[in-house]
Amino acid sequence: MDNYWILFRNRVKNLVILELIALSLISYSAVGSDFHSPRTDALGGAGHAAPLLSDAIYLNPSFGSFNQVHSLSFNYLTYSGGTIQRPEGPIDYYGHNANISILDGTAEQLFQAGVGYTRRDDLNILHVGTSKSFVQNYGVGLGAKFIFPNDGTGNRITDATFSASGIFNDWIQSSLIIDNLWEAAPNLGFYREVILGTKINVMKIVLFYLDPHWSPTLGDSTFGYEAGVEFPFMSDLFLRAGTFKNSTIPYQAQRGDGYGLGFGWLAPKLSLDYAYSRAFIPIAGYSHNLGATIFF
Repeated sequence: MDNYWILFRNRVKNLVILELIALSLISYSAVGSDFHSPRTDALGGAGHAAPLLSDAIYLNPSFGSFNQVHSLSFNYLTYSGGTIQRPEGPIDYYGHNANISILDGTAEQLFQAGVGYTRRDDLNILHVGTSKSFVQNYGVGLGAKFIFPNDGTGNRITDATFSASGIFNDWIQSSLIIDNLWEAAPNLGFYREVILGTKINVMKIVLFYLDPHWSPTLGDSTFGYEAGVEFPFMSDLFLRAGTFKNSTIPYQAQRGDGYGLGFGWLAPKLSLDYAYSRAFIPIAGYSHNLGATIFF
């Protein structure tokens, strides 16, 4: 057990050091809830059953064991729209969001781990995820999020995520995620949520994603879903579309309805992705999301 703890501590320490070095390259602020990459945004927030590359850190830590690469991701989002009602009064929302992520999912390691950092106007978030595949095609994962509100108090809020994934065969895989286990910051929009993610692969021609979710403390808004579809072309170009209902809209820091569109291009050591996301309810707005991932 001591050897496992030492290995875990050293892995996280190394990832955080790399993260802090890379963070020196960016200076943007952000507004949002938990993070969506362009891949996730284009699918309407879906993809929990099979998050690509560093998306596993945020959507489903247990899938990190199946992304058997080292990756470094940069993401930048701009958003605009209408007015949000805040306690201090109505405000127009517009701005940008920045994120950086590092994932080590190589199979020869005892377990896989990743770390991601998102900067916001009201708070900053550090995500850490670890995973282990104990049985072939099945894995479990734990995630931690450290929330730092920009209110001058210096407080740190800690919450956690548990997930399990199974790749049943070539055409279907599924996952169960419990996010914000302790519901430590509901006033900031971090509600406990149970998500069932499903991915269906139809002869590698089209991929379907369906992610219903349940937030028990939200009363009349308890249930929602994200659903998406992805078309791969010639193994290196991907077209994506999705829709969501009563789901987190990262650039509005609240829940609502809308859709996403986007595409991705995959090179031998590089992935470039773009997404356009549109929200209808409760506030009309839109975002443009760009991402680049280097992997090896």
